[in-house]
Amino acid sequence: MKKLLSLFLAIAMAVSLAACGAAGQDSSPPSQSGAVSQQMPETPDTGEETSPPEAESAGILVAYFSWADNAVLADDVDAVTSPSVVPPGNVQQLAGWVQEETGGDLFAIRVTDPYPSDWDACLERANEERGNDARPELTERVENLEQYGTVFLGYPNWWYGVPMALLTFLEENDLSGKDVYLFCSHGTGGLARSVEIITEAAPEANISESIFDCYEEEAASSEADVKAWVNALGFEGGETMENTQTERQIAVQSDRGTVVYQLNGSAAADALLAQLPLTVEVEDYSTNEKIFYPPQALDTTDVPLAEGGAGVLAYYAPWGDVVMFYDSFGANGSLYELGEVVSGEELISGMSGTVTVEAAQ
Repeated sequence: MKKLLSLFLAIAMAVSLAACGAAGQDSSPPSQSGAVSQQMPETPDTGEETSPPEAESAGILVAYFSWADNAVLADDVDAVTSPSVVPPGNVQQLAGWVQEETGGDLFAIRVTDPYPSDWDACLERANEERGNDARPELTERVENLEQYGTVFLGYPNWWYGVPMALLTFLEENDLSGKDVYLFCSHGTGGLARSVEIITEAAPEANISESIFDCYEEEAASSEADVKAWVNALGFEGGETMENTQTERQIAVQSDRGTVVYQLNGSAAADALLAQLPLTVEVEDYSTNEKIFYPPQALDTTDVPLAEGGAGVLAYYAPWGDVVMFYDSFGANGSLYELGEVVSGEELISGMSGTVTVEAAQ
């Protein structure tokens, strides 16, 4: 009986686990230009497991809301007291720099009923929309949203939150399963509740804890800071570092299959890449490695020594051979690391005869 009760309890336990920072109108200290906030509210737990879209693309979308894109300029607009309404606006500038660095597609969130170009009048309407929990109508939706796996979302802090048009955007464009990075221009209110509001509006999105925010008066001088933030996330020069790494993969093909290696950024790895494609003979050496000889010696200047075990690709300088380890090995002052196996590790020990070495496709 005790055993039966214990079994029942074990099964039961397993189942149970299954506002604008209205410029100058509040006392919050301004954020530093380029500050990256690490504070994130917890995503509400809905109790349901979520799955990413079946066919997620690696495309990048840079969507943003800017007052400058959503106001009709009056002839007598005061560019001194309302500088962010004069194109390019603060968030508009930040979005442009993010786009330059990622190579993504730019999308301006625009309302059908533009806001006043007078700042006080804009604040009054924004506060009214906030009080009514309004969803301003937008001029358009994102086309082919499924092609984007990454979304950079920019906005200003309006009344300690976000423009209500941003919530319209989030409700009309499902970001579930997508990686979302936020950037914000604000007054003295900082990020306020904006991140929490966005998280509640898009609970199934993968919202990054790394958020770029800058004080509105410093937005125009934040190009270097916002680009450094984008690079730190793994995006550089219009492509992700992951894509850059893929370009440094090589495939060793034999009659047993293909072994793919990810090369490091060393001079020796560069020298090997420059000699591809190769047709070479693979030889056994000891009980833990296969070797082949590239036609030319590899440059070992400032190349790290190899360490680790199975899966390491190395270069033994005294003999001029490339070593494919399929078991652990000892340290050697003349053995330099070229990279590590990505796939096909189980094939290395059985390789023999003629193989081709070429850049992975």
